[in-house]
Amino acid sequence: MNSQRTSWVVTSAAFVANFVNFGVLFSFGIFLTPIAETFDTSTGPVAPLFSAAVCFYYLAGAVGGRFSDSVGVKPVVASGAALMTIGLVVSSLATELWHLYLVYAPLVGSAVGCCYPPMIGTVGRWFKERRASAISLVLAGVGMGTFVVPIVSRFLIDAWGWRATLAIYAGFSAVLLTASAIAAVDPPSENAPTRLGLATILRSKKFLLLYGALVLGGPGFYAPLAFYNDHAISKGIGGKAAASLVGIIGASSVVARLVISALNDRFAPMRQYVLGQLLLVCCLVVWFLAGDSYLLFVSSALFHGVGWAVWFTAAPNVLATWFGVGDLGGAVGTLYTALGFGALAGPAVLGFVVDGVSYEAAAAIVIVTSAVALFICLSAIGITSDRAAIELERS
Repeated sequence: MNSQRTSWVVTSAAFVANFVNFGVLFSFGIFLTPIAETFDTSTGPVAPLFSAAVCFYYLAGAVGGRFSDSVGVKPVVASGAALMTIGLVVSSLATELWHLYLVYAPLVGSAVGCCYPPMIGTVGRWFKERRASAISLVLAGVGMGTFVVPIVSRFLIDAWGWRATLAIYAGFSAVLLTASAIAAVDPPSENAPTRLGLATILRSKKFLLLYGALVLGGPGFYAPLAFYNDHAISKGIGGKAAASLVGIIGASSVVARLVISALNDRFAPMRQYVLGQLLLVCCLVVWFLAGDSYLLFVSSALFHGVGWAVWFTAAPNVLATWFGVGDLGGAVGTLYTALGFGALAGPAVLGFVVDGVSYEAAAAIVIVTSAVALFICLSAIGITSDRAAIELERS
């Protein structure tokens, strides 16, 4: 198999892995109420499950990304396949809510972390001229999973319940993630890029600014994914229509990522990143104003999906432009731990704000934090490149 063909096989494997992992993770909002009803509680105690799973995703991603940069991608992705399968099977058998905190959050969350940053780093190293296009296609798997799986989850839960749905997903995950692990290979060693060193990257002013912006932007990114479904239902919108909101996010994200891929590196990554953050702020403002209007809910979801695509497609390319691709897996994984902190402070805290005040109050909080994140991103545009990064790009 020639190098060019192999690079696209690896890209396809990364697409499939993202489809499975993020489809399962981001369909949690559909499981929220059924799980709460099973354990006779409100959404407040259940919502932090999503936050905890996301935190494990980012913590595992930091470790997995760095590990894959050093020893290879295949064993890390294979570990993710095992964790996802075991996590879903055991979670489907839970008899107490705390069982899900013990099993679902660490195993399912860590599975995502074992696949996403390592695959992004590996795909980034396979490509030079079309790196942004390849990464956009990889991330289209995230959007496609977010589009398809929540809608499927609603039908499966209505027909057989949330436990059977998790068991079904365990079977599909075992097959598809194992296939992705088999197909995932690293580029030839003779093509290995110069490595700047992860410690150098993490100490840079640019990285620290981007990290701080993600901590603040995380709650606003994850709040709609966690609460659109229940908020819409509380306003009298039907269950299937409400469930489709997360699917709309995924669908619009897929389309936007494909458009970005077709543009083939024509925009400066950091300016694209700022545009994505701006679109997410617009999403939150429209959500705050939605009331009982399904049209405004849909508009907010569209802003979220497009903003997500623009924002997250740009992030690996920002890091690759600033610091090269030698430590890209570790840099991406570490950067996204910031979103883990944001996710922990987002759905976990906002679930109790929703219970105690309103969905609008929760939206108002994340509008403020996301606007501050946007300001920080704007300030990062004018920062000159680190001398070490410039030397790396010239080497």
